[in-house]
Amino acid sequence: MRWFGLSLVLLVAGFTAMACGDDAAAPKGGGTDEDYLKAVCTGISNFSDALISKTTAKEIGDVIQQFIDEMAKVDPPADLVAYNKSFVQYLKDSLSDPTSLVTKTPPEPPQAVRDRLAAKESSVAECKDPTFFSRKSP
Repeated sequence: MRWFGLSLVLLVAGFTAMACGDDAAAPKGGGTDEDYLKAVCTGISNFSDALISKTTAKEIGDVIQQFIDEMAKVDPPADLVAYNKSFVQYLKDSLSDPTSLVTKTPPEPPQAVRDRLAAKESSVAECKDPTFFSRKSP
């Protein structure tokens, strides 16, 4: 019986440690613009491909979930940490209607940050035309 109790305590402690581990993995704000652009542009490209090749909302949603997972673990530059959090939430909000990303306006970083990223998009291979940060706002 003691082994059962000890095993239960260790199991609960393990789950608690995993749950708390998410905070340690939170973006620190030390990444580069280029790495951030690579993550954003890869996700956008995968989503665009899914719109053409996938046949169900679930399949498109799976691609969006992969995008969410990548954006949640990317370490953005310090001035993009808050923006990235809102961008991930924007993606999460679309999971119930995956094609809504086509019509919903995404959040935008401050204009100076957006201009900086737009200037670098052409130097990142994953950023194909049309690019995300240099597009015209509605």
